[in-house]
Amino acid sequence: MSVQEILLLAISGIAVLMDFLWERISNLLIALSMVTGFVFWIFSHGSAGVLYFLPGFLLPIFCFLPLFHFRMIGGGDVKLLSVLGGILGYPKVLELLLFSFLTGGILSAAFLISTGNLKERISYFFHYFYEYLKTGNEKNYRKKGMEPENFHFTVPIFTGIILFIGGYY
Repeated sequence: MSVQEILLLAISGIAVLMDFLWERISNLLIALSMVTGFVFWIFSHGSAGVLYFLPGFLLPIFCFLPLFHFRMIGGGDVKLLSVLGGILGYPKVLELLLFSFLTGGILSAAFLISTGNLKERISYFFHYFYEYLKTGNEKNYRKKGMEPENFHFTVPIFTGIILFIGGYY
């Protein structure tokens, strides 16, 4: 297993545990991981490592800013994707984003179907945007606390990392 794979697995695994235990990902983990990812690229590619780290780090921020704005995805998830993207580099970060959202969609659909909440959640989604377009009022999409509909996106991110280490992308 390479150093890159160990870093990715350790960071995403710790983030999953933090998310389940405390419903947040520590900024200390994010900061240490960001520095570690940056140092990884500098050691492996010299000053050119910045060109690998920076696009991978910034792309998730720009992609998920709208979802974060409407509180559909947590800030910790966006920061985690950025850190992991920085370690993966561009273009592998695109595949991480794709596989994370694909597995997230599958897991969410399975959960909603198994609990019988699929119709209710689809209705909530459309009602949320209808209210936003009608009133211009921005409110949190997610509910606070350990609600069953609050999906821990760290799980599909971790799954995306496992798929990368397994050689699927």
